[in-house]
Amino acid sequence: AGKSTLMSILYGFYTADSGSIEIEGQPAQIRNSHDAIALGIGMVHQHFMLVDTFSALDNIMLGAEPSWHLPAARTEVRAKLDALMQGTGLVVDLDTVVADLPVGERQRLEILKALYRGARILILDEPTAVLTPHETEQLFVVLRGLRARGTTILLITHKLKEIMALCDQVTVMRQGAVVLDTPIADTSIDALAEAMVGRKVNIGRQSDSS
Repeated sequence: AGKSTLMSILYGFYTADSGSIEIEGQPAQIRNSHDAIALGIGMVHQHFMLVDTFSALDNIMLGAEPSWHLPAARTEVRAKLDALMQGTGLVVDLDTVVADLPVGERQRLEILKALYRGARILILDEPTAVLTPHETEQLFVVLRGLRARGTTILLITHKLKEIMALCDQVTVMRQGAVVLDTPIADTSIDALAEAMVGRKVNIGRQSDSS
């Protein structure tokens, strides 16, 4: 459909052939991920971008070290992260090597990394695809908390119940084009499914009975 490609353009991984980007009503030029981060955009990919042999703390610091004196830098970053974790509920064991973290905690680490870099717009690409039902519920609690704090969250998912439960606005893309853009209050699971596939389906009633 082009969802992940579009978000990769927004995050500076790809360059758009045409069109424009506006953030808070102002034109924005995003040539690379550094530009995106400077504009307050963070992205958590479906396949995590973490160094497995580094600790959680060092993964967050990597590329954003406050100084070249690493012991002092770690102390400073840890203090900021402790406050961030307390405020968001995104609790991660900062001293554990990433390879030893469960999947749900790795995802929280990716979100923490984006927030530490100042993300006000958070892109999540299929965030529940690798999570257990319990981890998914934990993620939803965190996302609702971030939304309440003023963070804009762009959620890429095929799971229609998640869209209806979490989102304020939904945009459906099919074959690289937007085919529906509407407030959640004005749509339904059946309407979203029809927009996705281009014909009438009864997925809402089927999923309710399953």
